[in-house]
Amino acid sequence: MPAYVVERTSEALNDQSRPVKGSKILLYGVAYKRDVRDVRESPALRIIQELRKRGADVVYMDPYVPELDEGSVTLKGIDPATSFESFDAVVIVTDHTRLDRQRLLREAKLVVDTRDALHGVSGDRSKIHGL
Repeated sequence: MPAYVVERTSEALNDQSRPVKGSKILLYGVAYKRDVRDVRESPALRIIQELRKRGADVVYMDPYVPELDEGSVTLKGIDPATSFESFDAVVIVTDHTRLDRQRLLREAKLVVDTRDALHGVSGDRSKIHGL
């Protein structure tokens, strides 16, 4: 799944005339599943690595995981109140219930929704719609 998410994110950026290299990408949710702190075996770790290999500037936002230090992935999460506007793409990896879906859709330029978290939300224009 991580390779598929990276490829689809690359395609979605290309559709907007943006290469992955140099793009600012936000992963929303790095925990293994909704509303927990556990990152063991989370696909987000591999997604971060692969996007970085392609030259993306990757950060993450997760209200349950303020810092991430898992081998080759070391990051400090950004504040959940941060605007989504400054990112070229937002990739929803974990669909925490705390995600303000309306704000995300209002602010984000591009959303890749791997969990179908935006299904039924007014204004949904995300890519992928669950895996």
